[in-house]
Amino acid sequence: MFLLIVVFALNSAFHAWRHGWLVVNKLSIISLLFSVFYTFFSLYNPKFPSSLFLLLLRPHKAFDKKMTAPRTIINKLGMISDKCHQAAWQLKDPSNLAVTRILFGFLMAVDIHFERGFAEVDHRFGGFTQCHFPLFDFVKPLTFQWMCLVYLLMWLGACGIMVGYNFKLSCLSFIIPYWYILILDKTSWNNHSYLYGLLSILLLFSSANHYCSIDAWINPDIRNKPVPNWNYLLVKFQIFLLYFYAGVKKMDPEWLGGYSMKNLGSHWVFTPFKIFLTEETIEYYMVHIGGFVLDLTVGVWLLWPKSRPLALFFATSFHMMNAQLFTIGMFPYVCLATLPVFCDDDWPKRWIAKCPGLLRRCLPDATKIATTTTRKNGGKYSAFKITLMGLYVVTQLVLPWSHSVTQGYNNWTNGLYGYSWDMMVHAWETMHVVVTVKDKTTGRLNYLDTEVFVRNDKWVGHADMVYQYAHCVKDRLEAVNMTDVAIYVDVWRSLNGRFQQRLIDPRVNLLEAEWSPFRPTPWLMPLLTELSAWRQKLTQLERTVFNWSDSSRVAFVADFPGLSMDNYVPEGVTNATIQVLEGQVELSIENGTQSYLLNANDTASLPSRVMHKITTTSTVPACYMYTFIGPATASESGNARRNSAKKETSHRDVSLMTPFAKSLALVGQSILNLVFGIPLVMHNSK
Repeated sequence: MFLLIVVFALNSAFHAWRHGWLVVNKLSIISLLFSVFYTFFSLYNPKFPSSLFLLLLRPHKAFDKKMTAPRTIINKLGMISDKCHQAAWQLKDPSNLAVTRILFGFLMAVDIHFERGFAEVDHRFGGFTQCHFPLFDFVKPLTFQWMCLVYLLMWLGACGIMVGYNFKLSCLSFIIPYWYILILDKTSWNNHSYLYGLLSILLLFSSANHYCSIDAWINPDIRNKPVPNWNYLLVKFQIFLLYFYAGVKKMDPEWLGGYSMKNLGSHWVFTPFKIFLTEETIEYYMVHIGGFVLDLTVGVWLLWPKSRPLALFFATSFHMMNAQLFTIGMFPYVCLATLPVFCDDDWPKRWIAKCPGLLRRCLPDATKIATTTTRKNGGKYSAFKITLMGLYVVTQLVLPWSHSVTQGYNNWTNGLYGYSWDMMVHAWETMHVVVTVKDKTTGRLNYLDTEVFVRNDKWVGHADMVYQYAHCVKDRLEAVNMTDVAIYVDVWRSLNGRFQQRLIDPRVNLLEAEWSPFRPTPWLMPLLTELSAWRQKLTQLERTVFNWSDSSRVAFVADFPGLSMDNYVPEGVTNATIQVLEGQVELSIENGTQSYLLNANDTASLPSRVMHKITTTSTVPACYMYTFIGPATASESGNARRNSAKKETSHRDVSLMTPFAKSLALVGQSILNLVFGIPLVMHNSK
């Protein structure tokens, strides 16, 4: 498919130069979509017309006066429709789809207690002052008791999917709460959460309960009954797109340059490769280049029977390594669970047939069924079903590239949310966040603890959520009679090893700022790409500082002309210095009692237990580095203590059954409160 699209793009560029962009660009989109369909279905039908391929690669011929009558085009399109219809309604064995259903249902039943947060409902929705970040502002959380029941319904739905009981109702019981909770909190959005929701929708419209299910055991009419091929095709398409688009998104200088994933070469999963490769070589060639090639091509190799065994080996190894390298919940295991769907539709029955007689009696029926026929009309509402499938496919093809429309959700990069499939391309690091509340009546400035109204800090990297946060804080302050206020947020972040810099303009009152999902956010500070060339040197400087001692620290900062940063050197920090790398800054200590003008390569010592301000005085952005020995700030020491306490708690709660027990206890409390009015027992989330 990739080669087909590349050939198409080169061909379109040539004919655009020859015939003009206006005509070709409109046809290019249609031709590209048809090219994807052609490649996908031709893998299942070798007789798919090669003449159609030529037609798709030369859309301009439709406008050529020498071309045959339009009836030829109509005939070609008719051939496409017939081939798609035959591929979609060809009957297949249901056993492979049943395996996907069982594994997906089981993994979701586990995931709900962990990443979905069933065991932490009281922390997520038990506080009346907590801020939420819904996709649509009219979506509100229910009370804690009812949210527990919503989670219970979702979990029962996942169990119903797994065992195949009241399959359609179970799917709806899972889908509705799942998407409600997902839309309710954008801080939990990521690619795999989006994927789970899509797979559940595909299962809803499938016949995945025709084999190895309670429904099939109860109802002989559907037991071991063939399923239409589109049940498989849509799942294969979605998984193929997951890999292929992840590879396309990695065609980025950040990823191909090796800046996205750092410090992975030292992980134990790469130990066998360290015999003949350095850690730097592992990070670049195995993680970046290898990940790019695998994502871009593994979907094609899975579709081709001859290369499928090798593709399954590499894909399985890839996901098992990811499960150890990253904390991404059930995602690697869901990907592993969907890999068998690319195999023959009756492979589970062939395996069961090879089992010993006694074991085979305990397993589902391995009787093979005739699946060579094709439904002629696809059953009732076949045209409507085909239309829905086409809309789904087109939506999934287009949505990851929709950021030119939803510009309000873009920041330094496009596709910050999970429907983009740009997995691991951008690595973020947050230095600190300052939330300033100004009383307009008195002019007094108050600094707000950023952990008060939120559960995590994922909101700081998204302009839309920063905007929601400011208005949520305003509502909370009104409860304590602070009504006439201004709120300013100063976020310092680093993207892929660059300098720490401001993301939000700290001079803008967010309560008066404008934000629209369809327009660029005017109060976002631009990424200082002109300083990107420093990254190699920053790595060298960092290594030099770390070689001083085990307690040496370094922070690289860049700022815009005319802006200042206030900082405090806490007690216990020694040898704190600032060195200007580029531009000019003014260092002010103790409210201006001491002031120094520093140019490139100038260095100044910073006294401890004293505030200092650094103002960029040059006409271009300035960059500098802090070096010191000891903890960076008092807040960092506090965070270290809190993290240590959390680790101790996690070591005590080593049992995997603990989240299940917590979830059950929360449901029990909620039911007792709703039915008998027994008071709730809330737990501290800190």
